[in-house]
Amino acid sequence: MKKLLFILFIGYSMSLWSQQEDTVLTSKSTFSSSDGYLISKPYHSIYDTTGWLWILGENKLSNEYIFGEREIIIQRFDGANFFTLKLPGTFNKKIEKGHFFKHKSNGLYLKLYYKAARAELFYINTESLEIKAVKEYNDLNKKNLFSEAYTTGDLTRLVLTSKDKFYSAALDKLSLTFIDSVAFDKPVAEPILAAPITTNDFTLIKLLLEKEGHFLNKEGKFTQKISEDNFEAADGTHFFPEVIHPTFKVNNAFYVNLDNYKNAFKFNKALNKFIETPNTGNLFIKNAALEFSPDFKHAFSTESFSDYTAIEMYRFTNFKNELLSRIEIKNSSETAYKEIGKDLVVLNGNTLESYSFINSKIRTFLKDKSVRTISKLKENNYIVATETGGIYSVDIKNNTEERIKILDDTTALAINYSRGFLVEGDNILLIGDANNLYTLDSDYKVIQNKTVKFPGEQIIKIKDTLFTADHRGVIFKYSINGNRLTEVANTGDIQIKEFTTDGTTLYATSSKGIFEYGNGIFETYEFENVETDHLLSINYLEDYGILISTKYGGIYRFDTTTKKLKPFYEGSLNTSIMGMVADDTGTLWLNTYSGIISLDPSLKKIVRYTAKDGVYEIKGNMFSTYKDEQDGSILMGSYKGLSYFKPEELVENNINVQPQFTSISFFNSENNHWEVNTSPGFLNNTNEIVLPSEYRRFSATLSVFGQMNPQDIKYQYRLLGNGNTSEWFTNYSGKEILYANLSAGTYNLQVEAYNASNQKIGGRITLKVISKEVFYKTWWFILLLLLLVSISVLYLFNQYKEKQILFSKNKIAVNEAKIKNVMMLEIHHRIKNNLQIVSGLLGLQIVNSKNEELKEKLQDSQSRIESIAGIHNLLYNSSKQNLIPVKENIENCIDYYKRLFPINATYHLDIDASILDIDQATPFSLLLNELINNSYKHAFTKTEYPEIYIHFEKQGKKYVFEYFDNGSFKNEKSPKQAMGRKIIEMMNKQLKGDLKIENSTSFKLILLFPTHE
Repeated sequence: MKKLLFILFIGYSMSLWSQQEDTVLTSKSTFSSSDGYLISKPYHSIYDTTGWLWILGENKLSNEYIFGEREIIIQRFDGANFFTLKLPGTFNKKIEKGHFFKHKSNGLYLKLYYKAARAELFYINTESLEIKAVKEYNDLNKKNLFSEAYTTGDLTRLVLTSKDKFYSAALDKLSLTFIDSVAFDKPVAEPILAAPITTNDFTLIKLLLEKEGHFLNKEGKFTQKISEDNFEAADGTHFFPEVIHPTFKVNNAFYVNLDNYKNAFKFNKALNKFIETPNTGNLFIKNAALEFSPDFKHAFSTESFSDYTAIEMYRFTNFKNELLSRIEIKNSSETAYKEIGKDLVVLNGNTLESYSFINSKIRTFLKDKSVRTISKLKENNYIVATETGGIYSVDIKNNTEERIKILDDTTALAINYSRGFLVEGDNILLIGDANNLYTLDSDYKVIQNKTVKFPGEQIIKIKDTLFTADHRGVIFKYSINGNRLTEVANTGDIQIKEFTTDGTTLYATSSKGIFEYGNGIFETYEFENVETDHLLSINYLEDYGILISTKYGGIYRFDTTTKKLKPFYEGSLNTSIMGMVADDTGTLWLNTYSGIISLDPSLKKIVRYTAKDGVYEIKGNMFSTYKDEQDGSILMGSYKGLSYFKPEELVENNINVQPQFTSISFFNSENNHWEVNTSPGFLNNTNEIVLPSEYRRFSATLSVFGQMNPQDIKYQYRLLGNGNTSEWFTNYSGKEILYANLSAGTYNLQVEAYNASNQKIGGRITLKVISKEVFYKTWWFILLLLLLVSISVLYLFNQYKEKQILFSKNKIAVNEAKIKNVMMLEIHHRIKNNLQIVSGLLGLQIVNSKNEELKEKLQDSQSRIESIAGIHNLLYNSSKQNLIPVKENIENCIDYYKRLFPINATYHLDIDASILDIDQATPFSLLLNELINNSYKHAFTKTEYPEIYIHFEKQGKKYVFEYFDNGSFKNEKSPKQAMGRKIIEMMNKQLKGDLKIENSTSFKLILLFPTHE
């Protein structure tokens, strides 16, 4: 039984696919490293609200060149171009994975998971591209183990768990505010959260592996604990679900799928419970989780198999799902979408695949059948003759096609090669094949007494007379009232291509040119400006008269007075035109060998529709172009199917999207470097750039954000300036617009976007470019140069007179400076030697002394002298004899203590390139000496893996020094510790600093002292 249901499901899906295949167009573009995609292992991706795709993953370049650790980067994708962002500093924490989630309109959150630390949260301003840590979240107590984000309205909320509680919190950019909490029935070792289930009125949260859950209201308050009473099956039993799938909405009611139940469960607001609803199981024969669009009109499912994952897109209406598209991808792939049912991005290893799903306005019937002629039966229903496949009834409304069985008494007739038929009165049809004219009743049965021998394949009616053309070249007419068939005399050598009429006169394209017949007389006309063999289709259109097309794309009007062919459209279509009709606006629609073409004669504007627009077969057929005069719809036959569309739906005069710059690159004089500006904040507020005289070049990339495939878009651009016009150039999606070596002046870069049908997208965008003149060509520089020359002459004359005096004075000063420099080096050298002697003497006393207390005191004194000696050593080896590099000073101090103590302590250093003068370096060195000495002697006595953290950086006009260790802190103070504390406070006073010491289970010191700037 299950196997049968599965077969029925597959059959149903395939039937839906065959019905919808001609209205949903799938366009795919693939990007790799050659296109700028640098991700080798994607972690997650998401679209922001402006249409940019954000991708988090491992950098392919670091994988190629670095063994071991891999760099994690963010890439932004505009549909054609990739731009890379670096992650903020994570202090050497190894990233294991990460994901994004949205915040309001201009922001994203990035959550990073580490291998050996708790996860951290970062806020991304998608306008400025700034990434900042959400410190209030990152500093949470470690007891908060897991968290899940959800949105309600414009608010971003967070649910957290500890081992014994749920917590509810609000996220707003960098702010985290706790709202409410509720306890579990009993502590849970691994309180992993399932994804929150959200509706308009409440949010439902539960643990993934435990029977713990709650309802939250819109304010984020816990309102009710989830129990079995909240879930009722169709048989009246209650249960606690293991899996709650995402909610969806039908007729303003919310539903969910639970566990493996076939039917959906509707939320009853009055009873505050989910109740199983019968006959709702046809949403999916397998109870798979569907992800829905915000309007619940589309959904997609993801199902993994052994070696691939199937993604299926659905149109969803009242528990009915119509399969739109199925895509098979690798199991390891990540996916993202802007709008379900309209686009999809698949991150598949080293490539990014972008899919666009567009509802085509062109529908296809009778696929792979050669269509020859069309007529209307009744509303939404047409009769269509094929070349050799018989005759069909096509129902546009119900999207069905059915072959008509024509019976002559009890014999089925095979009518082929028909080029025309007429619908008369009460569904009575006159159908012609090569030998007979049949009259059928409404059941498609031949009326015996109305069958006529009729040598022709196409027919046309004028008043009560039918005309036909024999394939041998004879034209016949048949009087319906007189029931008489006669030959039009002298037409044996006229081979007719196609008939038309203005209601009184018969016209045709033929082997003799244009054939004209009226009042029993015919004429043929050939022309100097068009070869007779090139004539193809002919049609009488009320607004234009008799139009004739050619096999090379020409359209002419036949002047019935002068009997001349006048050019109607002289553009370059470069294709055979097989049929022509005009819509209600006067636009011509042409059935050609290169697709369907719309031609606006007044504007001479053409739009070509091909396979990208839903045309199943672009090679059109003669005799098969038809306009429904009642609703204006048009049907066009081809060698492989019938195209149906309504012109007003197909033509998009104003596409409601706008091209925009996604990067502008130029040399920024203020920052003195080349800048690639990609932030929306910059791009949206910049309509002018200035190029410096020494670097007069710039480039730009563009994209169109909306329900369009960027790869189908081309751009026309030109640079106008200095009163000159410029021709338009064509650029394609993903390509840079680049201008270099511009002359000085003011320019305007103008850009327009066009789709695959050559329709303009949105409006023209403009960027003003100011290219600066080289400074030595400006008038002010010439005047300044003359002034400088004059001043220089006077200055040199004056300098010559004082040269000898200054020369002698300078020589004396240089000699004195050298002597002072040598003396200072000698003084520093002697001080260093003396300090080393004192340190050595103290060391001898330490060795010879048997008093342990005395040894400790001597050792403390020795370490302080070593700190001062270290500073003088740096002075002695430095070209700047009053400045000390902080990092080198700290490292020297650490080396001393590593040699002094047997404890193997690990140091974590975060030190910038700050430099202290001698007045600050000495007290700072002594202070650091006391701290490290204190850690070794008093903090690490019972610590298995001792660690010391030292941070030093310059922030504005202050230095920030942080020191902490992971040793065990004791509140009781020995005289020795008190002495060390006094020295620290004395050094702090000398530094004029702000000192803060935190004592909990370990020791932490924070010191802020001013710079000497």
